[in-house]
Amino acid sequence: MRRDRPTRAHPADRRGPQSDREGSFAEGTVLRPKPHASAKKPIKAKRPNAGDVAAQQISGRAWFAQHFAVSRETMDRLDIYVGLLTEWQARVNLVAPSTIGDVWRRHIADAMGLEKLLPAFSRGVDLGSGGGLPALVVAACRPESSVDMVESSHKKAAFLAAAQREMGLKGRAHPVRIEAAGPVIASAEVITARALAPLDDLLAMVAPHVSRETRCFFPKGRSHEQEIAAAAAKWRFTMLVHVSEVEADSVILEITDIAPRLG
Repeated sequence: MRRDRPTRAHPADRRGPQSDREGSFAEGTVLRPKPHASAKKPIKAKRPNAGDVAAQQISGRAWFAQHFAVSRETMDRLDIYVGLLTEWQARVNLVAPSTIGDVWRRHIADAMGLEKLLPAFSRGVDLGSGGGLPALVVAACRPESSVDMVESSHKKAAFLAAAQREMGLKGRAHPVRIEAAGPVIASAEVITARALAPLDDLLAMVAPHVSRETRCFFPKGRSHEQEIAAAAAKWRFTMLVHVSEVEADSVILEITDIAPRLG
């Protein structure tokens, strides 16, 4: 008499005693993690609307005229700068795109805070000039002085040269790295650098080329105390700290008499 063979159950089909707790699983059940949802691509920031930018700039210019007493000629030069900055920004990233509309309040006012601290000078040098801040604003206020700008990006240096030419300013844009700009730095009575590098690195850049009397002006943000401490461990220098009138918790460091610490 033929007997049918018993069917073997797959381990995953064997069920043991069920738990009385809701949500429990039978013995032998294989749990597999759910696949992770695919990471979403970051959304690119939209380019500011040209009409909104123009409206912001008109409002910002009126605010600037109320808060800063500059000559009509200086205002004309700053108008040329803002126009060129806005035009070139469409193809070269000169400033953060979200700030182009607020350029008068955010960028030019900030540069003016630095400009008023500078002594009279014949030749100044700005390092890592980028979109011309503060260099072109300083030069617009002091057309009798020569302001050179060191900027390694050739596209940005081309903008700086075009702006100097259109604004009728003295000086040159140097499309070189700071390490190669020793003779340019050595010629300066005043040196500026904004948002370029930690203070320790800035001093290392300029120290081989400047005299003890060369005056350096470096705007710094909230971490300025830590930067000063780190620089003081390697360098001797004389320093004045000017509190920023534009940006909270920010300062402008005026530094002279730079020398490395020995030993």
